[in-house]
Amino acid sequence: MDFNTRLKEEIEFADLRYKELAEKSGVAERALYNYVATKNPSMPPADVAVKIANALGVSVEYLVTGKTTDSQMAQIDLNKFHKYAHLLEKIDSLSERQRTLVQAIITEFGE
Repeated sequence: MDFNTRLKEEIEFADLRYKELAEKSGVAERALYNYVATKNPSMPPADVAVKIANALGVSVEYLVTGKTTDSQMAQIDLNKFHKYAHLLEKIDSLSERQRTLVQAIITEFGE
């Protein structure tokens, strides 16, 4: 997987629009589209890659190589948890019967 594919996946995972990422990172929206292009994507300069990575909560190393350290992996896992925390709160507010149904659905898809 290349930089452009990892970047696109991280933007989708963060549930951000390119305009939002541009505002958050200080990188032009048009440049972001160039970095995720499927044909002839451009590679950002190092300082721009740092801004994008920081805005997405990942390391530049991960965006460039796909590799992560154990501490980076723990942070990624924590970010994933925070993203879905609101769903856990909603599930917790369900009735016992509704929680049982949700658990059955999750179990069915998990197998």
